[in-house]
Amino acid sequence: MIIELTKSGVIYVLFRQRSVIIGSISLFLFLAVAYCVIATSKYQANAAVVVNFSRQLTGDVGSDRANEPTAAGADEIITSYGMVLQSDALATQVIDEVGPTKMYPQVFEPPSAFGRAKDRFWEFFGVRSKTPMERAVYRFVHSDTKIEVPKDAAVIQITLYNPDPDVAKTALGVMVDRFLEQQAQIGRDPQLTFVQTQVDYYKKKVTDAQAAMEAFQLNSKISSMDEENSYLLKQRSDLETQLAANKVRIEEDERKSAALQDQLKTLTQTVDLHQEDRDAALEAARTQLVELQVRQQSLSTSFGPDSPAARVNEAQIAKVQKFIDTYPSRTPLVQMAPNTTYQMTQSALLQTQADLQGARQSQPVLMKEIGDISARLGEHAREQSTYQDLVREYQVDDENYRTYLQAVQQARIAVDLRKERGTTIAVYEPAHMASTLPTKPKRPLIIVAALVFGLLVGLTGAFVRESWDERLNTPRQVNALLGLPLLGAMRDAGRPALPPVWRT
Repeated sequence: MIIELTKSGVIYVLFRQRSVIIGSISLFLFLAVAYCVIATSKYQANAAVVVNFSRQLTGDVGSDRANEPTAAGADEIITSYGMVLQSDALATQVIDEVGPTKMYPQVFEPPSAFGRAKDRFWEFFGVRSKTPMERAVYRFVHSDTKIEVPKDAAVIQITLYNPDPDVAKTALGVMVDRFLEQQAQIGRDPQLTFVQTQVDYYKKKVTDAQAAMEAFQLNSKISSMDEENSYLLKQRSDLETQLAANKVRIEEDERKSAALQDQLKTLTQTVDLHQEDRDAALEAARTQLVELQVRQQSLSTSFGPDSPAARVNEAQIAKVQKFIDTYPSRTPLVQMAPNTTYQMTQSALLQTQADLQGARQSQPVLMKEIGDISARLGEHAREQSTYQDLVREYQVDDENYRTYLQAVQQARIAVDLRKERGTTIAVYEPAHMASTLPTKPKRPLIIVAALVFGLLVGLTGAFVRESWDERLNTPRQVNALLGLPLLGAMRDAGRPALPPVWRT
């Protein structure tokens, strides 16, 4: 159907397809309301701690300004504090102190028959199910806790979500208190127990990851993936070039062999050597006869054929001719000898056939070598994927190790603060509720988004459905399609009236 991109045409389409638009909006609105009803409401508790860099501790004696870290060093220190706030150890401590069943009653309630069956099913395949505490810690760290470290700021914003507002506020307060105690303990302990433990842990992981990479390279018998791939690709390219040249050589040898065989058919293996037994007297007589005939011609021209000298010379010619005619004939000697042309052609044919056979035999060998190299390249691709995973694991462990090592160096306590038993972190905002109402899920935003998205989908569906409708509904569509004037129009009384359309 032709859609008129005019104001009246768009209104007409929307009026005709109003059921599609209303249905789409209703569907998305129903889904949004259902989600808002089913989703668990969570309250938000906020807190903030500030890091004081005016007396940042390095263990060196000097002015405060000399001990102040650079901007990059400050960002690394705050990032390390954020990692501590989101550590599993701190999460476990907070959950234990607040109460596991109080914070996550659904996680720590006795498993149902279906849950026990599922755990046994995975255990049958060697997959260990997480304990309730492990699931609670994972949920606390990755879902319910949010740490924000603004750029170029010394304040760490901490947010905690929980279905119970009192539990959210209490747990966040405990989290901040334990974090401050932990940092104070680090400040009082020259050995930096917590951070040093993390450093040792990640140092061991870095060593294990490096050993795993070296063992993989040793088992794969390769020193460098890129060099090995480049060598194999060059070797395969050379073999493919050699294979193509060998194929051309086979075709040339086949044509040459056929030509030599055709040439051999026209040659004989031996040839006849004809030699006459020449007599010296006969040869002399023939030579004398030629001379006399020449002289006779000269005498006839000079003195005439009847001159005495001509008659005498003629008599001598007759005498020599008679001698030649009466001389006894001799049988010629016949001798057979090998045909050198045949021998050379046959030798060339044998050499060509030998070359052709060698080229044909090398063809499958070259193809097998190319296939082996291609298989090796495919195996290398899989090995390289595994090796890249090992490299990434090594890089992550090394980055964590360096981060904690930096934290150890930056967390050393100066002599004056050790005496005061102070810390570089203080509470900026104590734990408090962000609102008396739940903040998750954001129901008004979800409802508005569902309405907008449903409207967009409905409008799109309306115009698509209208474009697929091949019926003519307006005078202008009749005029545009047929080019004929409209004499009249009728409307079904049972159908609702359509909006007015401008007629031409």
